[in-house]
Amino acid sequence: MFMLFTGLLGLLFWPLFKNLGDLEYREAFSAWVSGLGFRGVLILFGLQVIQIVAAVIPGGPIQVIAGAAFNAWGALLILQAGSAVASIIIFTLVRKFGNRIIIRFLGEDIMDNWAFLKDEKKTALICFILFLTPGLPKDTLTYIVAMTKFPLIQFLPISLIARFPAMFSSTLMGDAAMQGNWILFIVIFAVTAIAGILGIQFKDRIVKKLSKSGEKKT
Repeated sequence: MFMLFTGLLGLLFWPLFKNLGDLEYREAFSAWVSGLGFRGVLILFGLQVIQIVAAVIPGGPIQVIAGAAFNAWGALLILQAGSAVASIIIFTLVRKFGNRIIIRFLGEDIMDNWAFLKDEKKTALICFILFLTPGLPKDTLTYIVAMTKFPLIQFLPISLIARFPAMFSSTLMGDAAMQGNWILFIVIFAVTAIAGILGIQFKDRIVKKLSKSGEKKT
């Protein structure tokens, strides 16, 4: 499902990515974003909230476009704010309506696979490592952590800091494309791609090791 949405978003945003190579198009795009004013900020904020709450929608393409529209740091600020609000919504929904709906959505064995997150003494460190690791489903993990007793007030700073590297690299890519700095764009893309491949390759080992670590403490 995630790969399907990634492909669909890639097709949807491809004309924009392709046309960013043209200076006149970049100037027109910048003027269009400026014309939106604060509405543009609200639109990006809303998209970020929806993307994380929906969980199956990939965030990468949205983050790159955000960087092109609002520059790397401006986009990062809006996206992080959206991430925080989305996390609050997820924690509220899960803890108000219980785990039944989430289990139906993610599968009955979901908490068995992630039972080590229940170790309250290690949850903070484990969350940070998981959210920092490329290739892991961070939005789905938010639902899983919400099913534990881990406090939201502790989860928010951990998740936002751990999301920072991947999110900033994406917004920086968009900013570089908007500035016509294709060398920087390619370098960031290559580094991000390698990190993602390594993360996907070793994510099972990382989860297994963290799981064993959690079992030893329980």
